[in-house]
Amino acid sequence: MIGIGCSVNYKVLWSYFKKPKAFLTGVILQLFLVPLIAWALVKAFQMPQIQGLSVLIQGGCPGGSVSNIVVFYLDGVVDLSVAMTATSTVLALGTMPLWLLIFQSAENLPTSLQIPFEELGIALAAFIVPLALGIAINAKFENKAKLISKVLVLFSSIGITAWLIYTIVLRASIWRVTWQQVVIAVVMPVIIFIIGYIATLLPGIRLDKKCRKTVAIEMALQNVQVAIAVIALSYGNTPLIQFQMVTFPLLYYAMQVGFSILLCSGYQAAKKLGWIKLESRVDNTQNVEEKDGNVNHTYENDFDEKSQTNAL
Repeated sequence: MIGIGCSVNYKVLWSYFKKPKAFLTGVILQLFLVPLIAWALVKAFQMPQIQGLSVLIQGGCPGGSVSNIVVFYLDGVVDLSVAMTATSTVLALGTMPLWLLIFQSAENLPTSLQIPFEELGIALAAFIVPLALGIAINAKFENKAKLISKVLVLFSSIGITAWLIYTIVLRASIWRVTWQQVVIAVVMPVIIFIIGYIATLLPGIRLDKKCRKTVAIEMALQNVQVAIAVIALSYGNTPLIQFQMVTFPLLYYAMQVGFSILLCSGYQAAKKLGWIKLESRVDNTQNVEEKDGNVNHTYENDFDEKSQTNAL
């Protein structure tokens, strides 16, 4: 998160809160549409109650830091991704209990489910503190911040992959896998991404291409650690049930990492081969630059004017 913060211009980040159309659209879709998609998949595949509950818990979670890393590698709008992650994490303190209460009433779920407000608060603090540090580094050492960001983001990507391998290989005994869990773990991030991308094209929203990509990624890549914390607190005294439920968040995380590695690797390779051309966009970044004065743009204009004068 320090690395992500190093890539964030605090002026641009603040501009999203002053003109919140893009990030507010993403947050609303994240917190209200994703849980409904998870619920629909549980009903469509007729999952057993305990396993279905884990899908519902995962669907109610906020965005995770993995999405910020993926947006970084796919040339999305990192500032928008960070704003969405931070906002959805704060609002999840209220929306998660609300959705679980709705699910519990509609599906007759166990009433002993506990919501880990303390863990959510710790997760939020763990997100904000290093992020703020990275933003401060960018503001103070702008020239070096890009290099620091790339190194730390790469380091964290390797760490996340290593954690996943450890979970799968060395702790294989906790896995209780059914075909419904595998199928939903595979299709859920894809469905969420597609629906999220289409939703940002609706009249009255119509975000630009980079923002659409960012919102869709942020929606599809959720915070798995929060889901595991909810399950652990709720069913820690019944290991068999806990193991059955924790399987889906781990599978979902595996699919998120797998899809992310494939997408990021393919995208970066296509960029190097010249198959992808980055497009400029009129957004908050350009608005901030126009207000503060873009030095490079000014120099280019001065150069053009001098060249024309000399030519005359």
